[in-house]
Amino acid sequence: MAAPARSRRFSRLATLALVGSLAAACAKGGDQGAGAKADSAAAGAASAPKTIAIIRAADWIGAEWSEDALRVGLSEEGLEKDRDYVFKLSSAQGDLTTLPSLVDAAVDQKAAVIVTLQDETLKSAVERVKEVPIVFHVLSDPFAAGAGTSDSSHAANVTGVYSPGFGDPMQERRVALIKRVAPKAKSIGVLFSPGEALSVSLKDKLTAAADKAGLKVVAMPLNSAGEGTEATNALLAKNVGAIEIFGNAAHAAFESIIAAAKEKGVPVFSPSPFEIMKGATAAIFPDFQEGGVVAGQMIGRILKGESPAGIPFYKLETTKEQVAGE
Repeated sequence: MAAPARSRRFSRLATLALVGSLAAACAKGGDQGAGAKADSAAAGAASAPKTIAIIRAADWIGAEWSEDALRVGLSEEGLEKDRDYVFKLSSAQGDLTTLPSLVDAAVDQKAAVIVTLQDETLKSAVERVKEVPIVFHVLSDPFAAGAGTSDSSHAANVTGVYSPGFGDPMQERRVALIKRVAPKAKSIGVLFSPGEALSVSLKDKLTAAADKAGLKVVAMPLNSAGEGTEATNALLAKNVGAIEIFGNAAHAAFESIIAAAKEKGVPVFSPSPFEIMKGATAAIFPDFQEGGVVAGQMIGRILKGESPAGIPFYKLETTKEQVAGE
């Protein structure tokens, strides 16, 4: 059985100390000082906590799904915050054009692992990072992002946790929730981000599911957070009875969306329970808290020397439903 990472680290430090002592015994004058400095630098590098870079496409998820859950998984692998690792957080805040620079910055920081939250972040990282380990989380389709072709056949530096359709692959449960919570609704307005393939796919699947359920869908593109009020008012002008949002740009515009919808008394549905706290009516979502723990365990295994190539993707099956006030 392989020795724990901490034991291996102490063994390396002991070896360095022994080599340093022998070198000091043979050296003279200034050579002794130089040898001591070299030993000190090597020991410091060996004991420094590893950097885990966490990159978000937008901030519609809470720490319960990201940092907190990851920390639990790392702890289960015997790793402690500040002693063994530190988190470095960054976010595109819905402006996906900034994702490449955030990924590059993580590489420049010499991150030991890059954690990509949301589909678009993984897509950017897969395109730009070929050696640094990547662990993805809070996303729907790693295969569309180019990370692999199956759970066990994937890029050598990539692994992670995903949930197809954000817990509802065909969007039928989401339509059923809207019908139950907003029974008077005859049509559903969908705000989606046309530049995000996943957002478009979810919009199309919800349209098909709604058609089977006897509901009409009116879709409205939203390219940036600044378009939230205008796009929402355009939907409201078409007398939709409920609004669903898909895509990081749409989530980044949530505050303006909810403000306009509340003024007209139209309920807003979301794939994020954290947006219920900001005014959304209901949500269906995967248990990404559980998924975050699994992702944390994956990161721990990588920090202890395991290759992502041998760690299969984990498909999250557990789904939850939350309605405001229930």
